[in-house]
Amino acid sequence: MKHIALNAIHTLFAIVLLLFAYVQFNDPDPFVWVTFYTICALVPLSLIVNRYHHYLLWVAAGLCLLHLGIAGPGIYDYLMHHLNQSIIQDMSPERPYIEESREFLGTVIALVLMAISVVLARKKFF
Repeated sequence: MKHIALNAIHTLFAIVLLLFAYVQFNDPDPFVWVTFYTICALVPLSLIVNRYHHYLLWVAAGLCLLHLGIAGPGIYDYLMHHLNQSIIQDMSPERPYIEESREFLGTVIALVLMAISVVLARKKFF
C-alpha cells in the first residue's frame, strides 16, 4: 500500500510539472520554460519507474537555482515596491517584475515538488 501511495504522489507531482510545461507554450520564451519544467518532471517520473539517478536531480536543482538567481531581482523589486499590484495581471515591458515574480514562484514550486519526491523515496534509493 505504501508503494501505491508513493507512486500516486510522484505521479501527481509529475503531472503538475508537465502541466506547468504545457502552459509555457504561450510564453515569450517557451523553449526555456517547457524544457525546464519537463526536466523537473523527470525527477518524480524516474522515481515511479525505478530509474532514479542522482545526476538528474542535480541537473534539475541546478537549473532551479539558475532560474531563481535570474528571477530573484524581479521578485525582490515586486516585494519591496509593488506589493499592491497583482502578479496575475497582464505582462508589460513597463512591469518586468510581474513576469519575473511568476517565474520565481513557479521555480520554487518545481524545486519543492522535486525535493518532496526525493525525500519520500529516500529510503528506497539512498
